Amino acid sequence: MPEGTADGIVIDKSSNTIHISRTYAAGVERAWWAWTDPKAIARWWGPQGWAATVYEMDVRPGGRWRFQIAPEDGSAAPVRSIATYKAVVAQAELRYDDEFADQAWQPDGTGTFPTAVTFVPAGTGCTVEVTAGFPDGRALQRAVELQMAEGYAEALDRLGDLLDAPHTGTPSPERETIMSDLRTVTSADGTAIAYQKTGSGPAIIVISNVAEDHTGVSGVAQALSGHFTVVSFDRRGRGASGDPQPYDPAREIDDIAALIDVAGGSAALTSGSGGCGLALDAASALGGKVTGLYLYEPPFIVDDSRAPAPADYLEHQEALIAAGKRSEAVEYFMTEMIGVPAEYIPAMKQDPSWDAMAKYAHTYAYDGRIMRGLQDGKPLPADRWSIEAPIAVAVGGNGEAFIRQAANALAALLPNATVLTLPDHDHSAFWMAPEPVAEQARAFLLG
Repeated sequence: MPEGTADGIVIDKSSNTIHISRTYAAGVERAWWAWTDPKAIARWWGPQGWAATVYEMDVRPGGRWRFQIAPEDGSAAPVRSIATYKAVVAQAELRYDDEFADQAWQPDGTGTFPTAVTFVPAGTGCTVEVTAGFPDGRALQRAVELQMAEGYAEALDRLGDLLDAPHTGTPSPERETIMSDLRTVTSADGTAIAYQKTGSGPAIIVISNVAEDHTGVSGVAQALSGHFTVVSFDRRGRGASGDPQPYDPAREIDDIAALIDVAGGSAALTSGSGGCGLALDAASALGGKVTGLYLYEPPFIVDDSRAPAPADYLEHQEALIAAGKRSEAVEYFMTEMIGVPAEYIPAMKQDPSWDAMAKYAHTYAYDGRIMRGLQDGKPLPADRWSIEAPIAVAVGGNGEAFIRQAANALAALLPNATVLTLPDHDHSAFWMAPEPVAEQARAFLLG
């Protein structure tokens, strides 16, 4: 029979599990953030008097969470663990297999502990339930003797301090503002897609680039919000959105369709660089739901004006991710696709942005699937897109020649496409110069 305690701990010897639940005044959205943001979870994870350090947190099926907890007074040795995510349902459920690790981050052989965390709305708040499993009764008894359940309970109490006292417990005002504005919509396959809606006027959906969530395009989204109702979102596999496997580019089109419904049934689309391939695919598939497109510097390679993508680019990226070599995946993208000289890479790795890209390194393969056939140094496929909405293909006046060649090729292929130039800007303008980009988009889409 399960044994309960006053702390809400249930020890079930029949299933070799420890179950703990807590109800908080904060909503599911905020609780999810606290469990999936590495800076947030470091503030509460572990029992009272212990400090947590997060070394890796890749919240997606197959992704890892590496962390250490250590007593603040140095009274005991640090404890290291590796959790491998098995299921991620945004703002609903996390499942992971937990293992203790040695100093070299290798499993120490004590076993794997399956853990499930669920997030359930409770009025205006939420209930978080944790169920930790153990391989056998002996392992469960050892956990009881080590007071693992009490440690979990203390950690969930510390979580309450963070959730229920936002003005004193949030990692940064900026992050809290972003999180409080996020909503979710359910895509056709049941995946939760997190999005943010700002501004007023005709709807426009901003599609982010590879290896970034919706915050990566926050500048252009804000600049557009003066004339549009702007929807920016976490593409699947990024931020607070789900990432069921296997990945299928068609599901990203379903996500955009769901967001168009949120926006009122029709919307323009905009993106920069690699996101332009998805924007075109979505516009072609969704027909009249898309009112127009503004594409900034699609990086298509249509001739010999630059080297094409490696023939095995996608397979190589997928192999790197499967091997857990996320930093190497970023390096491969930078050197082989962007053309960054190898000698620049060590300095780039010292910048915090490198870790952010490594977090989303799996998306290089995702976008590689979308961009397949568009970066081979050959003419664009004549039968891939059929779009009646007006299309602006913008290039920077200081941009590379192959980008302009691609823009002209796209305009020759699609009768409603117009090539525009953004003077005095280069490929980075969609992110670094959002105001002139937004103005050009507004002028084209709204006349």
